[in-house]
Amino acid sequence: MGSDSGRNVTIAMIARLAGVSVPTVSRVINGRSDVAPQTRERVEELLTEHGYRRRSSSRTPHSALIDLVFNDLDSPWAVEIIRGVEDVAHGSGVGTVVSAIHRRTSSAKQWLDNMRARSTEGVIFVTSMVAPPLQAELRRLNLPVVIVDPAGVAPQQAPTIGATNWAGSLGANQYLIGLGHRRIGFIAGPPQLMCSRARMDGYRAALEGAGLAVEDALIRPGNFYHESGYVAGTQLLALPD
Repeated sequence: MGSDSGRNVTIAMIARLAGVSVPTVSRVINGRSDVAPQTRERVEELLTEHGYRRRSSSRTPHSALIDLVFNDLDSPWAVEIIRGVEDVAHGSGVGTVVSAIHRRTSSAKQWLDNMRARSTEGVIFVTSMVAPPLQAELRRLNLPVVIVDPAGVAPQQAPTIGATNWAGSLGANQYLIGLGHRRIGFIAGPPQLMCSRARMDGYRAALEGAGLAVEDALIRPGNFYHESGYVAGTQLLALPD
């Protein structure tokens, strides 16, 4: 039996009754093809049963959205990732919302509140860590997530895209060794990050593979920021040899 009015029927209510996510109901309403036939049929039945009224408007319908979330936006690396995501998303008619949460719980909460309001269909994290509470909320919303270069062990259900840290470090050092260099400095990243450890391992592997000793004096700590690189580089250049 249909309701007397669809004014009070929400997409969230339909999603709850159908046992699917809010973005899935939104895709059905907007005629998207990326919904399983049985799911589409169930959602359509519930929309009809409860008298849901699709909004009538002369405005251009909103495109699908993907959230792209960084810790910070203070590097050329971030700009390159934004460019890559935008190129692919634009080609598929998908909009991109870029946010920076600055490693703060309050910023992450504000982003989450804003994201719920705009019915995002997926999230790409370019961040050192996705906190467990945030993971739990994204699972509750049934939003697909991809993590780029996770600093630690990523959630098992989340696909990851990582840089070739070990191979890149190995290749860079092998190139320098091939040019005849034998005392190669290394400015490390934070030791708790997996990418830092992988790069250090690649450095060691290249030197040991060429029969060169790994000298502690040539390894300096850093944090991936310009200032630490400058300080460590100055220290290395000040060595007698």
